[in-house]
Amino acid sequence: MDRSAAAAGFRAQAQQAALFALLQRGVPTAGAGAAWHAITEAAGNTLEVARASIWILSEDRTRLSLADAFLREAGRHQAGEVLESSHYPSYFNALRVNRTIVAPDAAADPDTREYAADYLGAHGIVSMLDAGIWQEGEARGVVCLETVGERREWTPDEQQFAASLADIAATVLVHESLRAARASLQDTQELFAGALRSSPDPVAVVRLADSRILLVNARFIAVSGYAEDEVVGRTSVELGLWAEPSQRDLWVRRLREDGAVREFEVAFIVKGGRRRTFVLSGERLEVRGEQCVVLAAHDVTDRRRQEALVSQIAQGVVEQTGEPFFRSLAGHLARVLGADLAFVGEIHPGDAGRIRTIAVHAGGAPAPDFEYPLAGSPCESILGRGVCAFPDHVAELFPRDRALAEKGIHAYVGARLNDTKGRPLGLMAVLFRHPLEDAQLAENLLRIFAARASAEMERGHDLRALEHLAHHDPLTGLPNRIRLKQCVESGLAGGGIVGALLLIDLDRFKEINDTLGHPVGDVLLQRVATTLRAGTGRFPHACVARLGGDEFAVWIPGAGDARAAERAAAHVLASLTAPIDIEGYRLEIGASVGVALAPAHADTSSGLLRCADVAMYAAKRTGSSHAIYDASQDPYSTERLALLSDLGTAVRDGQLRVHYQPRVRLADGAVRGFEALVRWQHPRLGLLPPSRFVPLAELSDVIRPLTYWVLAESLNQQREWRDRGIDLRLAVNLSARHLIDEACAARIAEMVARTGVEPSSLELEITESAIIADPERAGATLERIRALGVRVAVDDFGTGFSSMSHLKRLPLTALKIDVSFVRQMLASPADRAIVESTIHLAHDLGLSVIAEGIEDEATMAALRAQGCDEGQGFFIGHPMTAADATAWLDKQRA
Repeated sequence: MDRSAAAAGFRAQAQQAALFALLQRGVPTAGAGAAWHAITEAAGNTLEVARASIWILSEDRTRLSLADAFLREAGRHQAGEVLESSHYPSYFNALRVNRTIVAPDAAADPDTREYAADYLGAHGIVSMLDAGIWQEGEARGVVCLETVGERREWTPDEQQFAASLADIAATVLVHESLRAARASLQDTQELFAGALRSSPDPVAVVRLADSRILLVNARFIAVSGYAEDEVVGRTSVELGLWAEPSQRDLWVRRLREDGAVREFEVAFIVKGGRRRTFVLSGERLEVRGEQCVVLAAHDVTDRRRQEALVSQIAQGVVEQTGEPFFRSLAGHLARVLGADLAFVGEIHPGDAGRIRTIAVHAGGAPAPDFEYPLAGSPCESILGRGVCAFPDHVAELFPRDRALAEKGIHAYVGARLNDTKGRPLGLMAVLFRHPLEDAQLAENLLRIFAARASAEMERGHDLRALEHLAHHDPLTGLPNRIRLKQCVESGLAGGGIVGALLLIDLDRFKEINDTLGHPVGDVLLQRVATTLRAGTGRFPHACVARLGGDEFAVWIPGAGDARAAERAAAHVLASLTAPIDIEGYRLEIGASVGVALAPAHADTSSGLLRCADVAMYAAKRTGSSHAIYDASQDPYSTERLALLSDLGTAVRDGQLRVHYQPRVRLADGAVRGFEALVRWQHPRLGLLPPSRFVPLAELSDVIRPLTYWVLAESLNQQREWRDRGIDLRLAVNLSARHLIDEACAARIAEMVARTGVEPSSLELEITESAIIADPERAGATLERIRALGVRVAVDDFGTGFSSMSHLKRLPLTALKIDVSFVRQMLASPADRAIVESTIHLAHDLGLSVIAEGIEDEATMAALRAQGCDEGQGFFIGHPMTAADATAWLDKQRA
């Protein structure tokens, strides 16, 4: 039979149809033999079980007799088997306590395993579902559903269907008692009276002529509260039994017209003024020559109360889901049952031996959630058996659960909550500080709402699972980019919060992944995730995430300054240096870490991630293990992008300035010329050095008009100096973009010709990186420039990586030693050796050497001693405006 959730609706429709058919055929009022056949066949065919049977308890509750068993495959019925309580004490005890016994594995279930040796084996039974036939709070028999040869997980709807069949069977027993009483009346008065007294329901004989009560049974006396002599000889009106006179009028009219009335619901006022609800059945017959009515009343007060409570609770929770549903359900259960404590709990996700509550109602109000161990608690029994009721002495029954005694709990009723596969998810329970007289009501209510609560709890688990998948990396289990964003934004939401975002990119991962295969790479990523989690445990509330590939991130709240962030980065890197053994391979990995600070660098998660990414690539570029974000090195910072957008306007509107830094011959100090250095007179930011905007210009086409403007301005100034009789060489920087521009040489020739300066007095400075980017095209452009007679120097020499091989074939005239070597040459033997070897190399290649960054006389003297040709730096002269440079020249010539 299809057990899937999709088939649940079809099963429910089939079950409802079967119940309706039984009622429509009048089975509840039919004779026992026909009724038992109809009920067992309906059970067997609807649920497709091999055996469906009805057993009746003896008066002394010591024997179960088989009233009827339907063997579905054979299509036949059998009866007569007897089971003794002395042989099966646990089962008989369970039958007296539980309305339903659910045993998917009957041979192992504590309630049914006694049958394994004989009854189960004899019939090949594997699973059992037993529903008690109850009357007046006591078991009268059982409807038993059994599978043969296959195990069956009984669904909640199947359990409810079995309980409904048991209720129909209970009605059959009532009418059997009524028929027995009527038959006795027709025989003799004594037998008639005895039958009335033996009926489990209140029965009365009423004379039609004057509506006087002639005879009542003991149950009538017990239910009404009246003594026999207070009732016999009087009418129901005189006793004030009818709460609604209109109901009596309708009852009498139908009885006179039809001769019999079935299932007529009325409200009676019993002695003491209590109002109770009964279902009446009556039939006319002749007693000693007089027309009488035998009236049987079935008390349904508790059932109607239960139905009203169910409706009340259902209306309170019908539109709610999730946590509000559970809190509302706990509150309604506590109120309608008068419980001192009600709660819904789920099995702890990290510890199956604990329960954690998700809704608690105590003392008439919502209460805080709590956790507790299952072992030795009533909940352990509930999860094992389904629905359990302990009407009194529960603290004594479970002494290990000390909270019961501490809180003064006497009674405890609970129901298990299952998923669609029958696996326990949790439970709901109501607790009382007094003995519980009507445990059945509480048990029924919990059983009714267990299905809805189970579905809601499973839905919540499914939603959390989907949310976890949406916010976590499936390989490592770490939070993903979305969850990291939430963590960072949550940390920054309070205002004034500082923190550091570390972006980690593994070294050599691609090589390991490609060489050893993706399985090894996946294990490596999982190990790194574990290492990062452990390594960041010292930082409270740190969030470790995998962004994809071999890229991880760590958000550390509180680490808002550079020193704290560097310590955190060093700690993370240290945790990744230990070798990792995977499938016999000993792997060593490193990482590059970029660090961004909040709010110093950005105050949003996306901004921090972008800054950390810039810093991480800076760390890779410089070969350092980690780097903190530096806006001056960020080509995509908002400030730099704003400057880039303004730069084109600056060239057109004359906001650029050229300053000139002198260059002298070191041998005698004679002025040899100037280097032209551009400045930007920004209308808002003031005078900006080239480091603030030239790298930006090199990222776009703005570098071309900017360079040509500087070149034109410098050539014009050089012409002015020549007209004053000052013949100087002028150095102008040329970018990599010009070296790949075939029209560059022609443009320079045009500008030189227009100003009339000597081409040999112009020196263009290029960087090593500009040559390396495209050596062939750069070489061709430089050849054309040199053909004009213009000199070419390599700027910042020594900071490149592979230009040495190009020196011998490029048309160069000079090398310029980078300031980083010159400044440290007196303190660093290595830098001094680099400077000296560069001078010798240049001279061997026929090139002159210029040293930049000379800031003291000792450095200048050392360079002169090593044979360096020219130098510039603050010791010689700062960059100056054209006017100041002219004045400086005049002073030098005086």
